Amino acid sequence: MALRLIGYWRNDQHPEYPDPYDMVDPTWDEDERYVVVGYLNAGTYLRHFMGLSPCRFCGQHNGASEYTDGVLVWPEGLSHYIEDHDVRLPRAIEDYVLGRVARLEGASVSVDWWQTGAHEQPEPLAPLERLVWNGNAQLVIQPGRRFPGLFVQGDTLSNHIDGPRSAELLAWYEQMMAAAGLERLPYSR
Repeated sequence: MALRLIGYWRNDQHPEYPDPYDMVDPTWDEDERYVVVGYLNAGTYLRHFMGLSPCRFCGQHNGASEYTDGVLVWPEGLSHYIEDHDVRLPRAIEDYVLGRVARLEGASVSVDWWQTGAHEQPEPLAPLERLVWNGNAQLVIQPGRRFPGLFVQGDTLSNHIDGPRSAELLAWYEQMMAAAGLERLPYSR
């Protein structure tokens, strides 16, 4: 799995990285900015580094840890740049975060698993969703799926997040696998 690194700035070792001064946008919608900051602050801890990471604008110490959501990985201080210095992330990242938050907010919440004795259930604790990112669709632990590790690439999926087209293509692929008599994906171990 490859995580996509974001939020690191131009320096001597990486002159190709973006300059945060070029990304300042004080007109960015305050509500959207608030959602993105909250999302970044709620990330899953990934790792910690030695040293200091001072803010390029005000010099504040921004921590030395990285966080992830399973797709992106970012430095601990990225939300500081957005919240305090009006740095706006590229539109693709903004759309991804806002879309993910909207899907999570729109999800139904069920207490069934908890009430029926979570400790007795063999069901794995993992996201029950289909992730689609830049034309890659991956089914992540979906009970009842014949090939739960299915991974498909295709430009037709790039504009859909669990959309009808991606569902249709994934179902078609599973039917082909079943018709071929394959019990596992040909590229899995």
